[in-house]
Amino acid sequence: MNSLSFQSSLIVFLLLAPPGAYAQQGGHLTSSEQDRLRDAQDPSERIKVYLSIAQTRLDRAEGLQDVSPEARANVGGQVGELLGQYISIDGELKDWIQYQYNHNGDMRSGLRQLLTEAPRQLQQLQHIQNSPGPGAREYSDSLHDAIANLNDTIDGAAQALAAQEKKFPETKQEAKGEARAVKKEQKAEAKRNKEEEKLNKKEKKLRERRHKNDAAGDSGEN
Repeated sequence: MNSLSFQSSLIVFLLLAPPGAYAQQGGHLTSSEQDRLRDAQDPSERIKVYLSIAQTRLDRAEGLQDVSPEARANVGGQVGELLGQYISIDGELKDWIQYQYNHNGDMRSGLRQLLTEAPRQLQQLQHIQNSPGPGAREYSDSLHDAIANLNDTIDGAAQALAAQEKKFPETKQEAKGEARAVKKEQKAEAKRNKEEEKLNKKEKKLRERRHKNDAAGDSGEN
């Protein structure tokens, strides 16, 4: 995507590709993951699914850094394979963003989540890079590519979000209205809770007073 530079060849490809095409690529996705992507036809929801799938690859790769000594012979290759899958998933994510951007798909919710989660994924990649585990030479190139590609994704997503927030001003106003409504309801709920708390305290005092009066009456009779 090259930070949403929109090269003509990429645009032509994306215009020809159907929205569900990206979930059909390669063996880097399980059948259940492909199903999840096909089910997520909303522009933002599919971004969120891609982020979730990519996160599983990173977590597995990072977990392999602490394997037992007897299992270390295959670690470098396994981490390299997981990083290769991560790169492919990130590539599909960028294709999806590009496609939806070209077709005016509202991705703002998904892009916001991406800009929250992707920097944390970048930190994970950098942690793997700064704390090389067994077989680090086998996956060093893939790790470098994963970091570079994710940085590109973050930059492109930030630009896409800024453009979409200008493109959908009426929806943005609606979102502000919804936020105000939620805030108003929260204040009303807090007021109700406060009034209920006062009422409970008042009733408690009345019960205590009655209890004292009853106790005094019993004492006088005796």
